[in-house]
Amino acid sequence: MIGREGEGSWWLEAGRATWQQCASFLQRCPCALLPLGSTEQHGPHLPLSTDTIIAQFLALRTAQLSCGLVLPALPFGYSWVWRHFPGTVTLSDQTLRAIVDDVAESLHRYGCRALLLLTAHGANQAHLKYAVREIADRLPLKIAYLFYPGIDQVVKETDSPLWLKGSFHADEIETSLMLHLAPDLVLSERGAPCYPELSPDYEISSLELGALSPTGVFGDPTTASTEKGQRWLEIIARSAADQWSAFLRRHHIPHPRQGGEKACHP
Repeated sequence: MIGREGEGSWWLEAGRATWQQCASFLQRCPCALLPLGSTEQHGPHLPLSTDTIIAQFLALRTAQLSCGLVLPALPFGYSWVWRHFPGTVTLSDQTLRAIVDDVAESLHRYGCRALLLLTAHGANQAHLKYAVREIADRLPLKIAYLFYPGIDQVVKETDSPLWLKGSFHADEIETSLMLHLAPDLVLSERGAPCYPELSPDYEISSLELGALSPTGVFGDPTTASTEKGQRWLEIIARSAADQWSAFLRRHHIPHPRQGGEKACHP
């Protein structure tokens, strides 16, 4: 069992701590987690902050099951495909990579040795991959990046098919997660199934997802439930914690699971 947030704990929310608390924590556990989300459309029933809310929770839960200084979530990402939906904000590739680079520089400056980039927005993945490569040429900071680890198990438990293998948006999965995390923000009565026809141009041109679905939904949100969301969040967080702990172990970073045990249960 790991301690609670505070003195002697293996996890700490940076946004709720003082600089002295962060300094003390990093001396004991020199690693951090950066949740990455987005501000983009998620259909007529979910808020634009869906990815950010999910990312913040997953980073915190992952740290509770492993270790790390949890940074406030980045609320913007690469959302070019939804740029015509009002409220959506997209960062350019250069900006997103520059932000990750600056975060890494900041953490390294005061002794952080490892960073987990935990994104709940799929389109961020490619940009994180190349940002991490460029940082590796300049800093000794060890960086890993994850997107919904354990999702294969989640998909097996869904009651509705994915719109496209490996692709889910405002569907049963995301709606279930939000029903558990922020039920007051979910307008379930407005959610409806939408399985847009896949254009042959989608994979080979600049055709964006936003042009395929009139509602911004890709899947069936009507099969979502709070119970599914709670279970699936735990599956994802435990998978992330296992991978993060293994990463720290391989790079000899101090953490509470150095013996290789599975996720602990606070």
